Amino acid sequence: MPPLGEQVRAAQAAGADLVELRVDRIGDVAGVEALLKGPRLLPLILTVRSGEEGGGRKEEGPLFSRDEAERVALIERLGLLRPGYIDVEYATWQRSANVRQKIERVCETGESRAAEAGGSTAASAARRAKNLLILSHHDFSGTPDDLDSLFDRLSQTSAEVIKAVFTARDATDACRVLAQLRRRGGARKLIALAMGEAGLPTRILARKCGAYLTFATLRSGDESAPGQPTIPELRDLYRWERIGPDTRVYGVVGWPVSHSLGPQIHNAALAAADSDGVYVRLPVCPGYADFAAFMDCVTQEAALDIVGLSVTLPHKEHALCWLDQRGHHVSPSARRCGAVNTLTRRRDGSWMGENTDAGGALAALQAAWRGGEIPWRDLEVAILGAGGVARAVATALREQDCEVTIYNRTAERAETLARELRCAWKPWEERDQYTARILINCTALGLWPAVDETPLPAEALRPETLVFDTIYRPARTRLLRAAQERGCQVVSGSEMFIRQAAAQFESWQGKAAPIAVMRQACFLNEFVT
Repeated sequence: MPPLGEQVRAAQAAGADLVELRVDRIGDVAGVEALLKGPRLLPLILTVRSGEEGGGRKEEGPLFSRDEAERVALIERLGLLRPGYIDVEYATWQRSANVRQKIERVCETGESRAAEAGGSTAASAARRAKNLLILSHHDFSGTPDDLDSLFDRLSQTSAEVIKAVFTARDATDACRVLAQLRRRGGARKLIALAMGEAGLPTRILARKCGAYLTFATLRSGDESAPGQPTIPELRDLYRWERIGPDTRVYGVVGWPVSHSLGPQIHNAALAAADSDGVYVRLPVCPGYADFAAFMDCVTQEAALDIVGLSVTLPHKEHALCWLDQRGHHVSPSARRCGAVNTLTRRRDGSWMGENTDAGGALAALQAAWRGGEIPWRDLEVAILGAGGVARAVATALREQDCEVTIYNRTAERAETLARELRCAWKPWEERDQYTARILINCTALGLWPAVDETPLPAEALRPETLVFDTIYRPARTRLLRAAQERGCQVVSGSEMFIRQAAAQFESWQGKAAPIAVMRQACFLNEFVT
């Protein structure tokens, strides 16, 4: 690990405005002292976190879990070396008057300002040299239902900055935290974040919602809390400096969404169009009730400006159900497909559901077909899967008069979809006996990170088959690699992904999508994990 001074300079060069010194994780107290006594670089936040609120190194466990007096004494000693910020847990602050007295020796608070008001010039100079106090609360168990009471208690303290950090179960928790920040950020210097993958939107949208600051890590793997982005990701991918109160928010809703390249291609498109928007991942737990709770929260919290959503597995059919139940709008194409992959918020606050998968799939197939226009009528197509993507693709093909056969691991779903579309279905166990000219995988088998999975054994593939995998990450799935080895023509899901994303962009922005920019972003990032 590079010396602390080098790390601080590297953070400054990367674009950081402040650096937090997590002394409990660094462990090298002497090195911290030397840094504090040395030349001034960036403003510093000094943190010696308690064990009960996540302090200590991952590999060694919490420090100071038994000797609280030693920890407070270290905060006091280090705090005298250089004025900056000191982060102290709200629980520690509340524990005793003696602890508060020790912290106030090195921190400026509302009480200390009041006591020193009207004092001598020397006293005022001494006060200005003190650290600014951050009082923080960390919840590693979840995000409580009653956020108002906690924020009310924190707001009544005399700290310069108050900070509340939770653990997000899914994106609904993240939106609830952001809504608190949006409502309260103007009255106090406030930091409100959620940890974990689902909490990432709170870090990206902190600037929009009025947060005092957000946290990012210099390098991936060095996170001081789960879910932190790197500084380059925050600045380059999400265009942190461009985010403001009026920035519109777009995102991808699914479970999981960590594999999605939506942020890469949509943020590149927004930048190319000079649009004041940002696109984020929004993981929502897989049940319909979870999806409905998320959409209800987003709809109610209009100030978050979430105005466009890509919907992926397993929520495409949930989206259609939610739109119908809440009296919103569904396009004819989405109605025919029985699935929604695009949600657009209208000016009156209502939502429109569309499906761009169907058109994207047909366009990808046509682009790859050798010999001009595809002879759709009576063309035999085998589809693996019966979920939202399969439904959209199969509907589009049936509208072109193709002969479609559905194979699915759950026979009842295959039979139901086949009956609705008036096509054939066969048991999953018979998929290796297909006779179709085109084979399309619409399952998640082979999706990153489970890249060794495949929906069909290699020996079942025939050279005359065109094999289309709707998975786009990785671009060359195990199925496509096997198909190429067997002499098959192949179509990557990347082309379908780009085309359906371009249609989403046009629905949200009302202008042509910069498809070349989107394709380049997809190509550059398709192997990034």
